[in-house]
Amino acid sequence: MQLKTQSKPVTGLSLDEPRNRAERRHPDLSALLKEMPPFVARNHPRFKELTGYSGRTMANLDCLKETETVKKIMLGNTVAYERQSLITWLESRSRIISQGGEK
Repeated sequence: MQLKTQSKPVTGLSLDEPRNRAERRHPDLSALLKEMPPFVARNHPRFKELTGYSGRTMANLDCLKETETVKKIMLGNTVAYERQSLITWLESRSRIISQGGEK
């Protein structure tokens, strides 16, 4: 029995969209500096609202060594992230999909 495979062309990327992560435009999340305390614990009530990541997801990313650029401390029995390095890390993982007002 022979299986038929059909390849589909990749669509969705515009010609002016950079293909690699280094060339993508990143959003400015500096407004979070006013919202967050100096150190944000994973179990902070608004952690997911402010960052878009749950505390458990951050724990998993820590375990996978994907958050090595974020400064961390132990605050009691939980990990807390330094505000500025967390925001910088979030900016590096984010990208602008479209500019407001463009058509």
